[in-house]
Amino acid sequence: MGFKTLTIKESTYRKISRWKTAGESFSELLDREFDRKIDTAADLLKQVRARKGVGLGLRQRKSGKKSAT
Repeated sequence: MGFKTLTIKESTYRKISRWKTAGESFSELLDREFDRKIDTAADLLKQVRARKGVGLGLRQRKSGKKSAT
């Protein structure tokens, strides 16, 4: 098994490290997070719920349209 060195920003490191469980390596974390298939919206919803409150860093896009009031 080979190894690669990755360079990431400190802020990114802090975000990713919050996803780790006790005793888990970053390789194990990445395997856990990216080895799963997402075939349907239901699969995605299961993964989001499995995070147990850990933020995904996703933001809802703001619509450029103004609502009629």
